[in-house]
Amino acid sequence: MTQSTGDDITSLSPVDSNDSDLDSLFDEPCIPAHPIAIRTPPPIPGLFFPPVFLPPELEDEIASECERLYFEGRNVNQAMLFGRTASGADSGADDRDARMGKGLPPFLISLLHHLSGVLQHRIPDTLYDILFPPWGALPRARQAIVNLYHPGEGITPHVDLLNRFDDGIIGVSLRSGCVMTFERVAEILTCQQERCHGEVVGSQSRWDLYLPERSILILSKDARYGWTHGIPGRTHDLVESEDKEQEPHLFRRGTRLSITFRWLLPGADVVGGPDP
Repeated sequence: MTQSTGDDITSLSPVDSNDSDLDSLFDEPCIPAHPIAIRTPPPIPGLFFPPVFLPPELEDEIASECERLYFEGRNVNQAMLFGRTASGADSGADDRDARMGKGLPPFLISLLHHLSGVLQHRIPDTLYDILFPPWGALPRARQAIVNLYHPGEGITPHVDLLNRFDDGIIGVSLRSGCVMTFERVAEILTCQQERCHGEVVGSQSRWDLYLPERSILILSKDARYGWTHGIPGRTHDLVESEDKEQEPHLFRRGTRLSITFRWLLPGADVVGGPDP
């Protein structure tokens, strides 16, 4: 199965196991060793992983709509949707939905409203205003990309296209968790390094972060421009214990939906090729 993006979906052979969704590392000697993923955000400037989760009922509503509209009975694993925000000058009234992106389906507008509420005091104000422009801001084109991952599938590490997408990316995990890897880009273009202030984070060049079901991830600045993000293609993930003192736990992946919101750069409104 191949994503309709510039980054390859990767797949590994499923692990034969009768394990439960959450197992001890030492209960499953047949499972090959994986890097142990962390549960808390790594010290990458511009990466935010707030300890908040979508309500289960909202997850069910959004996932059901995505499955029904984009995937049931279709041999596809990705849907790309577009909307455009409106300023006060455009509509003459404070249209809350227009500020999120007219043209997106109502259930994604509802998701954006929910994210706007839960993130307001959990990320810096400057970043919040990028993700959710205040009334009167210039209109912008917003993309929502919905990806479907079956167990064993992943996505090649990549940086979202620099000439198409702006700063500020939101990712939401539905139905199942997974590990996302972050690797420092060997060489960052000078203009982008200046744009994200060239912040430096120690010497560690790779982090593995577990994204639970219903979790929210934000990438900006160095996390957006200076680090690749990807998902290893495997059926299980090894994750540190919640108290970090017990043995790691082995999570079996289920079918996962991800929804990503990102801004198109001015002039990049026309879709002319595959996107990562």
